[in-house]
Amino acid sequence: MSTQRPTIKTIAQDTGLSIATVSKALNNSPQVRPETRELVLKSAARVGYELNLHGVQLRTGKTYQVAAVMTAPAAGESEWEGVEYAQLLSGISFALEETPYRVALHPVRDFTESLAAVRQIVTLRKADGIIISGTRTDDPRVQLMQDADFPFVTYGMTLSNGVHAFVDQDNRQMILAAVARLAERGHRRIALINPVAELTYSAVRLEAYREALEKAGLSFDPALVAQGRLIPAFGRENVIAMSQMPDPPTAYICANEASALGALSGFHARGLVHGRDAVVNATDDLNISGYFAPPITTYFLPISTPSALLGQFILRRMEGEPAERLQALLMPDLIERSDDRLAC
Repeated sequence: MSTQRPTIKTIAQDTGLSIATVSKALNNSPQVRPETRELVLKSAARVGYELNLHGVQLRTGKTYQVAAVMTAPAAGESEWEGVEYAQLLSGISFALEETPYRVALHPVRDFTESLAAVRQIVTLRKADGIIISGTRTDDPRVQLMQDADFPFVTYGMTLSNGVHAFVDQDNRQMILAAVARLAERGHRRIALINPVAELTYSAVRLEAYREALEKAGLSFDPALVAQGRLIPAFGRENVIAMSQMPDPPTAYICANEASALGALSGFHARGLVHGRDAVVNATDDLNISGYFAPPITTYFLPISTPSALLGQFILRRMEGEPAERLQALLMPDLIERSDDRLAC
């Protein structure tokens, strides 16, 4: 039995393809049809071929890494904040699974660290593409990558930067729908539990909230808007505070499941009954709210959907596809677990 290491030539002989075609397929060239590439990959696995990425890197300058720059929980942090980087990485990694590319996580604690990480990756060419999250309305990380003509995709839109690839949920349409639905069910005091003001989706949600109130003939009260870190404690403390107003909210729209869980805890602390005194709606990505007591109405977008698109988009962007063709606004599905009219 031969102990010689399998080569590209081995795969060419096994598949009947030319060495040039096999090489292009292994290097993920867009010139190779998907079915041909799949044939080559299956043959490579069968004969035990391993791509010498170091050699490819020396020849092409590619790293075959996609840098995911994402905020990770700080040491000692015990508060749940909803979707974390691990859920995003799972979908991205799956999208890259049948390619030579791998995800390299660059965990950061805050926006300043994120900007520094992006600058280092771009300057030193430590990856072939970058995925970032937590976008701001005018994001200097995006500007930096655009100036360097560096392939990237953002999880979240920006509002003041030039055209770029992104994946996001349609926060505007979701808030318009949520407020209209609650107003139709008789709610006149609707609170918005929002993320920190610097984030794009916070600004989009707030603008849509004001627009929806106006359409419903309801007045905007800034006291019914809370912006902050979306942990359970934030939802709880705002329900406790707002429910003590002379004219308290009868509905709370929470930006994630973690703040919604805290909101229900605030109901308990104040002796409120969900469906009698007020209701909670939320956006969710993990569908955990179906197990809350009581289960609450949510706008559900499984995290696997945007994370897979992020992986697909960065591959296409690294191949040179124009950014304007790589933009996705995803509308979550309404999951009605309650009618949300207050009982008389």
